[in-house]
Amino acid sequence: MKKAILALSISALALSLGGVASASQVSSTTSAVTPATVTVTFSPANGEKPPIKPQDVDVPLGMGSEYYMEGSNWMLLYGSNVIKLTGNKVTVIGYGTAQVEAYKSNGAKLGVYTFIVKR
Repeated sequence: MKKAILALSISALALSLGGVASASQVSSTTSAVTPATVTVTFSPANGEKPPIKPQDVDVPLGMGSEYYMEGSNWMLLYGSNVIKLTGNKVTVIGYGTAQVEAYKSNGAKLGVYTFIVKR
């Protein structure tokens, strides 16, 4: 009985080693990396007057790039997996949509920045 189990385990070991030795080498190919396109939209709050105006801008940014916003205070409404908010600086960290609300120094709402990050 011990000889049969030993023979089976040796056969299994030989098959597993043979499988590793005959495995074909994996070829790796790289694809062209293109920077992300970020569309930044600012919608002013009701009653806001120029110089703040609605704007849609396509900004060619890559991952880790930064965008600076106007205002005195900012709050990330959603999209923490798309952008990182540090003061008035937005850093692109992923793909998707994010919104940041901007406020004046007196606490009144200035408007909302919308970031749409596409590949």
